[in-house]
Amino acid sequence: MNWSLDRSLQRRMAVTLLALGVLTLAFGAGLSVLVAWGVQWLSGVFGLALGTSTLYALGALTTLVGGGVVLHRALQQDAAETFDADEVAPDEYPRLHAAVARLAQAADLPLPSVHVADRDRPFAMTTGLSTDDAKLVVSTGLLDALDDEELDAVVAHELAHVKNRDATVMTLVELPLSSARNLGRMLQHSGGVHFALLGVAAGSYLFWGLGRALVASLSRSRELAADRGASALLGDPAPLASALDTLAEDLQSTPETDARATPLAALSVVPAPRENSGPALTWERRRPVLWGLRLPVRRARHRVNDRYVRPVLATHPATDERIDRLRALERTQEGVRVPKTDR
Repeated sequence: MNWSLDRSLQRRMAVTLLALGVLTLAFGAGLSVLVAWGVQWLSGVFGLALGTSTLYALGALTTLVGGGVVLHRALQQDAAETFDADEVAPDEYPRLHAAVARLAQAADLPLPSVHVADRDRPFAMTTGLSTDDAKLVVSTGLLDALDDEELDAVVAHELAHVKNRDATVMTLVELPLSSARNLGRMLQHSGGVHFALLGVAAGSYLFWGLGRALVASLSRSRELAADRGASALLGDPAPLASALDTLAEDLQSTPETDARATPLAALSVVPAPRENSGPALTWERRRPVLWGLRLPVRRARHRVNDRYVRPVLATHPATDERIDRLRALERTQEGVRVPKTDR
């Protein structure tokens, strides 16, 4: 097997981690200031006189403790538990286990634990903080949809993530982002005891948006790198191209309806299908004010999303683009294999 770590991906992961670390520190500092303002307001209500240094110390301490609690909860999220996947033995899914064992040995990797979720929607992902505790999670829908060669290709793709260690990085970078989004949602529905809470919620969403753009860019790069790694591991890009084509078709008919799966979208082998349906625009069978503007507004929103938002926040390259790259790689390899004739 002619396969080594993707150095370009390693550099991108390092840059993303550094940028997200700086962004996290800035968010934490801003959060500490807002909490300090909140403490100052509360101290005024109760007639307490606190010094500036004390206020900021309390703000920093509250931010650290709260961040630790939220991070601890985020660490408890596990792909296998999220999808109600059970660890399976080789005698239960011999085809899957045989592919994992063969390809893990070829990639010089420890055997990951294998989990299967009883879901019609086809998906596969790998999580874990190291190569030793990697978990491969697949659905019964994926196992039913793919033939043996396509299944090998998907397993090779997931093991490429483990080999490149990007599954570890993605697991780590998702923690502060999911924590910030959960914090924003919690404060958004808290009733707004103080204006500082609104500032914290807004800051959480801003941090999440900027961080999501960074992580999405890395995620797209890691998917292409894993495609190349799987092709090198198999020696042929064609099975993976075929698997992606099959999965893309099946996903259109079985969209994900579990909101718990949203934070794990970046870890799946293929992205979930986009949903373009907008919110309901009727109320008690009456036409709301400016009802005639609904279609232009919806079209404008879709244009902005399609042209500017989705390309930036997409966790995967377009499946057609990935297939085209794999076909081009296949043609290149076939050209290399053609023997030269003597002139």
